[in-house]
Amino acid sequence: MKLLVSVSALSLGGAAFAADDAAQEATNDQGQLEQIVVTAQKVSQNLQDVPLAVSAISAEKVNQLGIRDAKDLTGLAPNVTIVQGTTNANAAVISIRGIPTPATETFGLDTANGLYIDGVFIARSGGSAIDVTDIERIEVLRGPQGTLFGRNTTGGGIAFISRAPSKEFRLAAEGGYGNFNAFNGRITLDPGEFAGISTSFTYSHRQRNGTVDNLNEPDDSRDPGAINTDSFRVAAKADLGGTGSIQYIFDWSRTDSSPINFQLTNTASGAANPPVTIGGVPVRTTQQAPVAPFLAGVNFLDPRCAALAAPTRVWRQQVCNDINSRSTDKSWGHNLQVQNDFDAFHIKSTTGYRQWNNDSVTDLDGIGAFTAKAFSNASLFNGMPTGLLQFIPSIPEAFRPFIAASPVPNVQQNLFDTNNKRRHKQFSQEVEIGNETDTLDWVVGGFYFWEKGSEDNPQNSGFVLDTNTIFTGNFGPLGPGFVAANPARYRLVQTQSVLRYTASAESTAVYGQATFYPGGRDSGLRLTAGGRYTWDTKSMIRVQNGAAPLATPEQGRAKYSRFTWNLMVGYDVSDDVNVYGRIATGYRSGGFNAQDPAVAGVLPSFRPENVTSYELGLKSELFDRRLRFNLAGYHNVYNDLALAVPVTTGQPGTFATAVTNAGKVTYTGVEAELLAVLSDNFTLEGNIGYVDIKFKEFLAGNPVALGQPLVNTAEFATPGYTSPLTANVAMNAQFPLSDNGMRLTSRVSFAYEDGKYSFSNTLASPLNEVLRGENRNIVDAQVAIDRIPLAGGEGFIRAWVKNLTDENNLVRAIDFGQLGYGGGYFADPRTYGLTVGVKF
Repeated sequence: MKLLVSVSALSLGGAAFAADDAAQEATNDQGQLEQIVVTAQKVSQNLQDVPLAVSAISAEKVNQLGIRDAKDLTGLAPNVTIVQGTTNANAAVISIRGIPTPATETFGLDTANGLYIDGVFIARSGGSAIDVTDIERIEVLRGPQGTLFGRNTTGGGIAFISRAPSKEFRLAAEGGYGNFNAFNGRITLDPGEFAGISTSFTYSHRQRNGTVDNLNEPDDSRDPGAINTDSFRVAAKADLGGTGSIQYIFDWSRTDSSPINFQLTNTASGAANPPVTIGGVPVRTTQQAPVAPFLAGVNFLDPRCAALAAPTRVWRQQVCNDINSRSTDKSWGHNLQVQNDFDAFHIKSTTGYRQWNNDSVTDLDGIGAFTAKAFSNASLFNGMPTGLLQFIPSIPEAFRPFIAASPVPNVQQNLFDTNNKRRHKQFSQEVEIGNETDTLDWVVGGFYFWEKGSEDNPQNSGFVLDTNTIFTGNFGPLGPGFVAANPARYRLVQTQSVLRYTASAESTAVYGQATFYPGGRDSGLRLTAGGRYTWDTKSMIRVQNGAAPLATPEQGRAKYSRFTWNLMVGYDVSDDVNVYGRIATGYRSGGFNAQDPAVAGVLPSFRPENVTSYELGLKSELFDRRLRFNLAGYHNVYNDLALAVPVTTGQPGTFATAVTNAGKVTYTGVEAELLAVLSDNFTLEGNIGYVDIKFKEFLAGNPVALGQPLVNTAEFATPGYTSPLTANVAMNAQFPLSDNGMRLTSRVSFAYEDGKYSFSNTLASPLNEVLRGENRNIVDAQVAIDRIPLAGGEGFIRAWVKNLTDENNLVRAIDFGQLGYGGGYFADPRTYGLTVGVKF
């Protein structure tokens, strides 16, 4: 029987430091690197033998770094970046090899990077509950995984594998404190095996105040960046006799959060953006509303808000938002795994069901409430002199003095806020059968997936109108007179719009893969081939996309099918070095554009995304397995790459994004990973990744002359949510403090990311260039004393800090196009805390 009690803390960003020994990557008694076993190909293999780019994060490193969700993986694998979600704390934009997941959780566009928890595909990142998962291992697969993992993995995949319930008694408790009043607690109980059943129960709580002070919110626990999460998980496992087992997992989570603050960074003057000429065809660019001169003349209800309304790229620690963004996420799920090993094969069944509910209110202008002059047709001529009003036939002579004496009415408004209600549920079933012999590994399987989601999204916005353009454009020679007498040039058009739809998807697939070892496993040569056929059905019903419900709901239904395949060859150059080559294809399902109002009565759609990937790699363990060095180079060719771009709706005061197929795009990159045991006291780890993206064809843009075909706007395209260069280096140290095992451990890491664009078409996003995020240079550190002898057990104490140099980087942005402004989101400031714990 084992008794384990520990106390640990999550960092402000959600990372926990558990009590397990994790000062450095696991080594054996001879100081050599331990083997890491992964299941990236549905069979257990040594990481170094897998002929594709996989980064494995062991339980030791998970505990050391306190990894609790996908957002904590930034910097741990090359060409992988992760950005916090904007409307809820659980979601994130995950980019692998330059391919990001959707920036917003819309049910029309699928992910491009698969997220898996214990074998269950998580269709929407906001619906995951990794926080309460007792993680044993994480596998980051880079490159298309279209054969074994299927659709919607054109960038790659991330798999979280949890620890199975212990057959022996085990108790773990965690808790800690950090700045911003961050408190975290967690308890795990494994009662041991009873009647052949082993169980594990986990409860987790974490909270913190906001990282930005909203002057209009007196409660710090509701400031931007605040979070309060409660999670529960139960797992039960029973042996079925012989080699069989059945395991059931239930998880439940609720997160109440105030999403990170949207900060106004840029406003437009309203000056005309001239069209550009591409191939002799004039293409219209987005015209922006004159927000800059408008804001200069408004009256803020709270005088403190006036000074905080000026756009700036400098991170603000104080804001004056009129609407306090809030989000509540509830998710729960079931996971049932049944497996058995027979002489001729082994079989595994994984059944999953999940639900996710999200309710959010989001401020999307970053300023306080104000009063301003309102626009309406009835008040257009208010305040004009009677000498000019006499030329307006529609105004009777008797009313002219009254109109001339009437002021332009005021309105209390803001620029943009939204209220969103999302509901999602999914079911999946997978069965795989396989076996391993001296000369052949094989696996075949079948997969079924179903999901249904709905969104109810009211939006309130104010569109700034330059009324001088009305007078100069419609009143001929009288125009200059009206312009000169105009009592309120910039006026606000109040706009209310609602997006309401329901979407569903169904997918069925069969797959198989085999690896042949000519001459046996010791021959050094491995030949792999695999294929998968997928059938997808997508449907959507949109009942409202504007101020009023549609008279006739817009419906769409589409079917897609694809065969994806891969070929791989691996060869052991020596006992310590092997090389591999891989050709693989992938596919992301098409779908429907919920927001795009392109043609009334028609639900716009987009085509499936396809990729062919070519990869060469080297994996090595040198100097008596004290140095691990892996290298990969790849060239990915995407056709019909699915990208979200802002669209001009034709309705003043509205903003929407639509998914478009960008045509042909190539991603060429290189990645390297290193792990070295320098001595008994020091280990060094690092990685670097670079990707070069070239748009060959991007059919987009709106021709000035209607009826002309779309043109190739590739020269104006930018890769969204992609850092061309990423790098990370970390030094781990340990020093014995006594003969009974007590030691001092430390870790210092440095991570670099190139700045990112947030949109992919500069013609539709006129602020795209100026809203590009800054390069990031992040230093994290920790120091600990662990294995402190206690009566019947041991303890530890650990101090940690993230973003040691307190860099305040713009990491994500929104260009609101015709609304005339843009802004963004900044990464967390410096966070730190203290952790203590014991185990028995």
